[in-house]
Amino acid sequence: MNHIDRELHRAAMERAILLPSIIDGERLGRTKWSARFRSQTGYWVIFKDGVYWESTKTTDKAEAQRILNVLQLQEDAREDNIVDCRRASAEEVIEHRIKAVHRQKLISAPQIESTLNALKTHVPGKQLRQLDDDWREEAEEGMREAGYSYSYFWNAINYFRTAIRNYCAANLSPPILPFSSPPRAETRKRTVSEDEQATIERWSTGSESYDKSTKVWTPRNWISEAERHRRLITYRETYLGATFGSRAGVYVGLSYGPRADGGGYIDLENGVFHRVKPGTKTSANKRSPKVDMPPEAVDEIAGWREMDGGCPWVFPSLDRSGPLGQERMRVIYDEAMDELGIEGVFAHIWRHTLITRMVEEGVSAYAIAEVCGVSVQMINRVYDHHDVGAVQRLAHSAMARMTARRKAA
Repeated sequence: MNHIDRELHRAAMERAILLPSIIDGERLGRTKWSARFRSQTGYWVIFKDGVYWESTKTTDKAEAQRILNVLQLQEDAREDNIVDCRRASAEEVIEHRIKAVHRQKLISAPQIESTLNALKTHVPGKQLRQLDDDWREEAEEGMREAGYSYSYFWNAINYFRTAIRNYCAANLSPPILPFSSPPRAETRKRTVSEDEQATIERWSTGSESYDKSTKVWTPRNWISEAERHRRLITYRETYLGATFGSRAGVYVGLSYGPRADGGGYIDLENGVFHRVKPGTKTSANKRSPKVDMPPEAVDEIAGWREMDGGCPWVFPSLDRSGPLGQERMRVIYDEAMDELGIEGVFAHIWRHTLITRMVEEGVSAYAIAEVCGVSVQMINRVYDHHDVGAVQRLAHSAMARMTARRKAA
């Protein structure tokens, strides 16, 4: 055997060692997927190991083959323990951590389990990739309304971050931490200042360039369609956030009228903003599924609908073929804030801003609760206590009327 033959043999051995270990009895057979055409329905259907599994809902052979290829690759990945942790169920990650701490017999295992279970009610049906900072803010609201302290929430989030790191390590994956850790000490919530709001609105409704280091605006004669679309999305998120204080999730699939394939919708004829599709069951901390719109908002959004020229989506994709997803909307808003040099502002911050401004203006906590879908207890506990002053002012008016009657008598 000459030198070349020896090297070829070595290369062949290196490839062979990656294959199933036949000599050790490793199973060669794996789940086999196949596609068959059914003339009764006209669809291609998928068979798993020769047994009917599910219809592809397509009559196109090439599309059915693509689905089949993906299924087979995913099955092979599971066999080799190749996992995409970004798509892991958040509930599964929590359960994995709870089992691990009990298996390790940690002294703090009961505390970790009870804390993670309190957070678990805020992750149903969610994958890790969907848990961004907006989700973290909503989870905080939900836990605070349920009576948990901020420190309890802080512990829950950080136990969860540890759970994610351990789950990813167990699956030979780099850590996936899509949301940041909240500050340890409870501080006043970040709100958007009037100047920051003016900057966002000027940029998102115009074509000027903004230098965040010098704060100088530069006129531009032309901007691309993609840039115009980015600014439009930023403006609409800002306007709806500053006007209604809704959670960012309601913007996904939002349309100008009810749609079977949509989410909430804006009924301009009757002046009602349906945050979710009527009939949708919402959790206890997501009250006020609909809110009456002020006339100014009706006029503003009617202008959007006219501008969109028949596109039904309030937040459309660039080609107007469908609505933007929440992740894409988040990226657009984050990039815009970075370009403007505005730190710590994302869609959910507008909710804090609106509630704080209404509290400071003396609006009743009950009125705020009805508009923003937040409990009175949450407003008084987390945001401010100005509502007491507002109630006292109402009492003063009644007292003045009583005094006037006595003087008249």
